[in-house]
Amino acid sequence: MKERNPYCLLAFAIVLIWALWNYNVSLKLLAGIYDVLLPFVIGGCMAFIVNVLMKKLEQYWRRIFKKSVVSRFERPVCLLLSLAIIIGFLAFFVLTIVPELHASMKMLVKMLPPALAKLNIYLQQKAQELSFSADELAVVQAQAKEVYQTMLNYLQNNKRLLLEQTFLATASVLEVLTSCVIGFVVAIYCLLEKHRLARNFKCVIFAFCSKERAAYILHVLQTSEQIFRGFVGGQLVVALLLGVMYFVGMKLCGFPYATVISLLVAVLSLIPILGTLISALIGCFLILVAAPEKIWYFIILYIVLQRIEADLLYPKIVGKAVGLSELWVLAAVTIGASIGGVAGMIVCVPLFSVLYALLAEKVKRLLAEKNLSNL
Repeated sequence: MKERNPYCLLAFAIVLIWALWNYNVSLKLLAGIYDVLLPFVIGGCMAFIVNVLMKKLEQYWRRIFKKSVVSRFERPVCLLLSLAIIIGFLAFFVLTIVPELHASMKMLVKMLPPALAKLNIYLQQKAQELSFSADELAVVQAQAKEVYQTMLNYLQNNKRLLLEQTFLATASVLEVLTSCVIGFVVAIYCLLEKHRLARNFKCVIFAFCSKERAAYILHVLQTSEQIFRGFVGGQLVVALLLGVMYFVGMKLCGFPYATVISLLVAVLSLIPILGTLISALIGCFLILVAAPEKIWYFIILYIVLQRIEADLLYPKIVGKAVGLSELWVLAAVTIGASIGGVAGMIVCVPLFSVLYALLAEKVKRLLAEKNLSNL
């Protein structure tokens, strides 16, 4: 076994101590590195997601054309088809949702004045029923005016701060959009050169590591790629089934906007917890505008279907795709949410599955060495 260089260990220890001692500088340095690498990370994530569909299209391409002349156009054509399918679906989603939301907002604006008038009459009737005196009503009105004046004074006194915060928020959004555009270009280059990049990376691993360690690193990466690909596919299947269940349930119950809400639920369900809450709020808003008497039935339908998705579909389908049982999927989602919120929930399930698969292989090999494989 090759001995470790003591000078490298000493240098690493010095750098680590300096980084911990000057943690403010270290955090700024890490933030700068993160800003530089963010477009490439986004591009890698885009390339991975698109590659799930692209691989399927490449398989169909090879079956159809085999070794014909057009086989050399396999990668660019499959990439264009994958991007066209994804962009087309996103365009269909936006063009379906936005007009309905716009129409609902216009309807709400028309309904608002008479609704406020009815609310005013209702409050006056309640005030008469409760026998509020003129002095008590005056106190309530004075408190309401005081709250309004306090809010107005806050806005007037903090105009500069609000303007700065708005500018910073706009700059952050533009920075993220710029990173996404650069990431999209990086993703296209990675997908067009994926085999060459994989071969170069493999050469680097074997050049700087021993054969055994290089083989193990490649095995870990291959296992991770298979599990993450299964996770993405499982998420898409769950989203499709959930959208279909919402559509069927809403049609059977006679809810308005069945197509829009079911499509919205299917897309936003890819974001754990937060996506379902956003889709539920938008669905409640649409139904409240079109058919307010059915709002409670929609809430009941939402609760029932979300329990089916969380307790049955997600553990069964996603857990099977990544090789985890229902218990471990729920544990991974819980741990990921407590560590990293929404992003932690998304990443923790496939990451947990990779660790589980590697640990299972290690345990199986150790048991085989001890002749205890039948346990």
